[in-house]
Amino acid sequence: MVRSGATGSAYRSWTPFVLVAVVVGVALMSSATPSPLYVDYQESWGTSGTMITVVYAVYALAVLIPLLFLGRLSDAIGRRPVVMAGLALVGASMGLLVVAPDVAWLIVARIVRGIGVGLVTSSAGAALVELHPRRDARVGALVNSSTLNFGIAAGVLLAGAVATWSPAPLVHPYLVIAVASAVLLVAVPVVVPETAGFGPAGLRDAVRPQRISVPPSIRPTFALASVCVLVSWSVGGVFLGLGGALTREMVGRSDYLLTGLVVAFLQGAAALAQLGWNLRAGSWSWRSGVTVGVVTLIAGLVAASLAVEAGSIVGLTAAAAVVGIGMGLLFLMGSVLAARDVPDGVRGEVISAFFVVAYVALGIPAVLAAFLAEIIGLGAAYHLLAAAVGLTAVGALITVKRSVSR
Repeated sequence: MVRSGATGSAYRSWTPFVLVAVVVGVALMSSATPSPLYVDYQESWGTSGTMITVVYAVYALAVLIPLLFLGRLSDAIGRRPVVMAGLALVGASMGLLVVAPDVAWLIVARIVRGIGVGLVTSSAGAALVELHPRRDARVGALVNSSTLNFGIAAGVLLAGAVATWSPAPLVHPYLVIAVASAVLLVAVPVVVPETAGFGPAGLRDAVRPQRISVPPSIRPTFALASVCVLVSWSVGGVFLGLGGALTREMVGRSDYLLTGLVVAFLQGAAALAQLGWNLRAGSWSWRSGVTVGVVTLIAGLVAASLAVEAGSIVGLTAAAAVVGIGMGLLFLMGSVLAARDVPDGVRGEVISAFFVVAYVALGIPAVLAAFLAEIIGLGAAYHLLAAAVGLTAVGALITVKRSVSR
C-alpha cells in the first residue's frame, strides 16, 4: 500500500531504490567489520576462541529479536521509520565497539547491532521490491541478496585495510561505519518515499509478540526458500566464525588483510554469482540455480578442506571463492522464492520469517564450530562442519528435485 505522501514521479526514480540498497550494504558491512579483529580481542583479553565466537553468534541471535517480535512493524508504520531506527542502532553499536574494554561490552555492542540490522533487513528487503520503478520482485530480491553479500565483503575488507594501516585497529574501522550510518540516517527521510503503513490500529497488532507465520498459499514455496537459505548461511557462519583463527593458524600470525580476503572472496563471489545468474534468468530456472549452487558449494567445501590440510592460504582463498558461488546462488534462489506471490500487506512479515531461518543458520554453526575446535582442533572442526553442511546441501537438492514444478 502506498501512502499519500509518495508521488508517482518518486516511484519512477531509481534514486530511492539505490539508496535503500546502500543502506542494506552498510548495515551488513557493520555486521562483518569485527571479523578480522576477533583474534586481536582474543589475544589482548586472554579470551577463549569459543567465547569470541559466542560474541559473533550473539549478533545472529539478536537479529531475531526484531524479526520475531517486530516483523510486521514496517507493514504497520512504514518502511522508512523502521529503516531509520535500524541505522541509528547500527551507528550506536559502532560507538560501543570503539570504547569496549572487555568481552561484556562486545556482547552488548553485538546485540545492539543485531537489533539494528534486523530492523534494516526486514524493512528494507520489502522496500526494495516496492521502490523498484517496475515493482519487479525478482530484481528486488536479487539486489537485496547481492547487496547483503557485497556488504559483508566490503565490511571485512574495510576492516582489514583500515586496521592494517591504522595506529588504532580496534577503533578506526568502526568510526568509518559510524560516519556512513549517520550520513544515511540524514539521507533516507529526504530521498526515500514511504511505501507502506496502515495506521495506529495496525501498529497495535504489529508490536505484539508474534509467532512466525506465512500465508498458507505460499507455504510450499517458502519451505523451499528456507532450505536454500539454511544451506547458504550455514556456510557463511562457518567461514565468518572460523576465518580469522584458520588464517592465523595457517600463516602463523594475525593478519587483518588475509583474514579479510578469505571472507571477501567468499562473499564477493557470492554476489557476483547472483548478478551473473540474473543475466541468464530468462533461460535458466530457479531449479537449475539450486542444482548448480549445491554442486559448486560442495566442490568448494572439499577444496577448502584440502587447502586447510595443506596449510595453503592461497588454496583456502580460492576455495572460498568457489564456495561463495554456490552460497550466493542458493541464497538468491531462496530470496526469489520467498518473494514470489506475497501479498503486499504481509510482505514485511514474510521477509522477516525468511531472515529468521537465515540468522539461525548463521549463528548456530559458528558456535558449534568454535566449541568443536576447542575439543578436536581447528582443522578437524572445520572438516566436520563442512561435511555436515555438504550433506544438508545434498538434502536440499533432493527436496527441490522432488518438489512440484512451479
